[in-house]
Amino acid sequence: MFIPKSKWLALCGAMIAFAGSALAQDSGPLIDLLIKKGIVTDQEAEDLRVALVKDFTANTSAGKLNLSAPVVDFKLSGDMRIRYENNGQVPETAAGAAALVNETSRQRFRFRLNGDVTLQKGWTTGFALETAQTSDSANQTFTGAADDYGIFLARAYLGWQPNLNWAFVLGKQKNIMYSTDLRWDADISPQGISENYKGFIGPKDTFEVRAMQHDMQDNNEAVAGPTGRDAWMFEQQAVYTHWFQPDNLSSLILAVGYSAYNQSNIPSAATITPSNSPLNSASFVGSPRAQDYGTFAGEVNWANINGAGTAFKVYWDSSYNFTGATRAFQVYGLNPAVFSKGASAWLGGIGYSYGTGKVQGDYSAKLDYREVGVTATDPNTNDSDWGLSKVNQKGLKLALSYNLTDFANFNVTYFDTKIMHQNMTFALGNLDRSHELLVDLVVKF
Repeated sequence: MFIPKSKWLALCGAMIAFAGSALAQDSGPLIDLLIKKGIVTDQEAEDLRVALVKDFTANTSAGKLNLSAPVVDFKLSGDMRIRYENNGQVPETAAGAAALVNETSRQRFRFRLNGDVTLQKGWTTGFALETAQTSDSANQTFTGAADDYGIFLARAYLGWQPNLNWAFVLGKQKNIMYSTDLRWDADISPQGISENYKGFIGPKDTFEVRAMQHDMQDNNEAVAGPTGRDAWMFEQQAVYTHWFQPDNLSSLILAVGYSAYNQSNIPSAATITPSNSPLNSASFVGSPRAQDYGTFAGEVNWANINGAGTAFKVYWDSSYNFTGATRAFQVYGLNPAVFSKGASAWLGGIGYSYGTGKVQGDYSAKLDYREVGVTATDPNTNDSDWGLSKVNQKGLKLALSYNLTDFANFNVTYFDTKIMHQNMTFALGNLDRSHELLVDLVVKF
């Protein structure tokens, strides 16, 4: 039976395409046989080889990236942010506010690259790279006569999830705690160990127990006393999530927790950050003693409140230092005849959104008010922008976001704070008032 050459070519091409990547990479013998039988010419065979290579590269994942056998999924993501920043602060003196206003206006950028790998048998690993060394900010200011900028490792972790209920992570990792920036700056990636238990209640509700042992500082054990002990933060939290109806996106989240440090020390060298202006962060260095925080945070979300895709939320956060008096008067050295222990902090806010922030035209607006006593939060972990990371402050945060495209956001954030207890010259609470304006263009990939 005679088969026309065109049909032979179609048949062979189909065979190679359906045989998979192994045959596509080693199709030479088959093409050589076609030449020997006179079915194709040398030029036609070469054209077929080129077409197969192009098809293999374009349509086969292994042709783009060769992954090892244990890898189930490898995801690369990241973002580039260009920022205009304007901030100002008025220091406090023993007699009241200073006359001088320290003001900064600058252009900045941030680049982040994330790699998350899913392995077999419930294992995961990953990394994150970013453009600054400070824990609470990856920003770099355009300066240095156009010098280049460094890249730093922001996350490096190993995870294991043996079943749907349990998850464990080792290394520098994403923060698993439910919180607002009252207590945790969103840029900080804790380091150490975390454990998460999730129990399922009914169709959708969940109850979680989250725990984290955050390794803050490695000290010289040869030194006697607390100064020679490694600094660890221990935080644990119970989180309940309730969905009002199985097919309804409206929800309630309640999170109750406790956070404390061991008796140790964080030396000043641990938080020296040449790439970051002193205006960016007021990280505390010294004894983390007498930080025993009870915390309560949560939110209520109403979905489709003003049509499909809209949502309104009320959210809150709070912290109380059970050993606030010890920290204020012994660790900080404040005068108890003049200042209170300032052990409580609270935040309340509202938000409205259209969409989820992932599609062109989505937008959101959030407004919150907070008061932060001098010993009520950990200045090593709180937000570096609100009040420039200082305590003894009260004030507002307004955040607006609009999706220019599915992958590009335009954001405006404004902070305004004032002092709570006046005449405090202590370094962490000596800010009479401050303001900060952030204007961002963010492209995600």
